[in-house]
Amino acid sequence: MWQVVGHEEAVALLTKSLMKDMLSHAYLFVGPPQVGKMTLALNLAQSVNCLEPSTSRPCGECNQCTRIAAGQHSDVQVIDLLANASGSGTRKEIGIDQVREVQHFANLKPYEGKCRVFIFQEASSLSPEASNALLKLLEEPPESELFILLTSSGESIFPTILSRCQLIDLNPIALGTIAEQLQQALDTPPQEAIYLARLSQGRIGWALRAARDPQLMEDYTAELGRLASLLDNTLEERFAYAEEMAALYTSDRERTLDHLKLAVSWWRDLLVLKNGNGELVSNVPAMEALDSHARGISTQQVIEVIKRLQDTMSCLDGNINPRLALEVLMLSLPHGKSSPG
Repeated sequence: MWQVVGHEEAVALLTKSLMKDMLSHAYLFVGPPQVGKMTLALNLAQSVNCLEPSTSRPCGECNQCTRIAAGQHSDVQVIDLLANASGSGTRKEIGIDQVREVQHFANLKPYEGKCRVFIFQEASSLSPEASNALLKLLEEPPESELFILLTSSGESIFPTILSRCQLIDLNPIALGTIAEQLQQALDTPPQEAIYLARLSQGRIGWALRAARDPQLMEDYTAELGRLASLLDNTLEERFAYAEEMAALYTSDRERTLDHLKLAVSWWRDLLVLKNGNGELVSNVPAMEALDSHARGISTQQVIEVIKRLQDTMSCLDGNINPRLALEVLMLSLPHGKSSPG
């Protein structure tokens, strides 16, 4: 039984390919963070190793399925960013040595299942050298091997790698589907489920975590408050924030990018509110601050900040000095009491 929620078209496509024994040797799952990419990848890994007939895969109950679900299957490997040597945070790239290790195992027959599966957690983090090494594997894939690449940005993947993968887009999930899943899986009260679904912006993984972990909601609300306060901060205070984020980027790249993505979401909400569509605001806890700033910042300023945030994330991906990139961002922010429009 497929555990992924809200991606019926993707499941139907993969199920059809499984039944016809026509799976691709490589897939690229593209979608926002926490939308279900890893769940789908693990379900597919279960399907190609499941002991049940093809019409019932994945059963979720056989030895193969349960070992994969528990992360204990020797033929299913997840390739992710390694921890820094200091033990704090992760490296910025998936390196060539990690792909060479994949090459080694790819040339071996499956040990306990029918198929070796290699899941790249964030394929956009592959270094150029690692990408070229992976490309060689995809060009001449060994038998009984399946490669699944996950990314939130297909544009960040080498075009030559893209051309050798079957692309499956995983779009944000309908809020009603997320609310229903929260009620069924976690017995979340209906009103709270609807509220969390709206905050999730279609990311079911985030909604499930928020329902289980109150601290996540506290951290989220606190960060929304910091984003709003930046507009009233002095330049010195803004630079202190940039320094803090740059230090965080050095130890935990993904967490820093999550902060910037939340900032993009906050400013998009501001744009939505200025256009008179308050019911479409995603970051509901920030509504009061958004409403206050919407009256003092022009539409053009909002658009420019969103572009600057996106440019900053691109600069960070391009290994630009993080503190410099973030300080330039701070300089571009308007003050809270600008001209309306």
